[in-house]
Amino acid sequence: MDVSGASESKAYPGRDSHEYWDDGSIIVRTNKIPWTPWALEGTYFKLLDYSRNHSYFVFLLKIEASAPKAVHKHIGAANAYILQGGFGYEKGGVRAGDFFVEAGGIDHAPETDEDGCILLGFTNGAVAGYNDDGSIAGIIDVDWMVEQAKANGAFDHLSKVPRG
Repeated sequence: MDVSGASESKAYPGRDSHEYWDDGSIIVRTNKIPWTPWALEGTYFKLLDYSRNHSYFVFLLKIEASAPKAVHKHIGAANAYILQGGFGYEKGGVRAGDFFVEAGGIDHAPETDEDGCILLGFTNGAVAGYNDDGSIAGIIDVDWMVEQAKANGAFDHLSKVPRG
């Protein structure tokens, strides 16, 4: 599956920009959004939707095979659909075509497969990363995601969406 969106749809020629409607609906053309560096070296994201009120964000996450294995905790539940590649950890492994649910409150250290991974993630709440000594290295929440996307020029598609 090519998540770059490099080819234009034959069914809807000329539709190569984001689309917005008065009711708040939007079509996000992910190929028009640059990858933004994420929390770890070798990781990148594209923010697709978010709600500050619900501490919720939807994003594409690209993890290179060389990305470091890092312990982190999901404060809220996280769901993902694996588009390319995969990863595994003590509870099992996921590959392209798999969908998984991670319960809120779990700690784990996934290891990316040799071909890397691209996933579509749905996150409720924050993710806390740990240092080797168990102290908190950083927190990724909806505000962090928005700030990073804005700093990378990868937020314009969401700046036009009415937020209640």
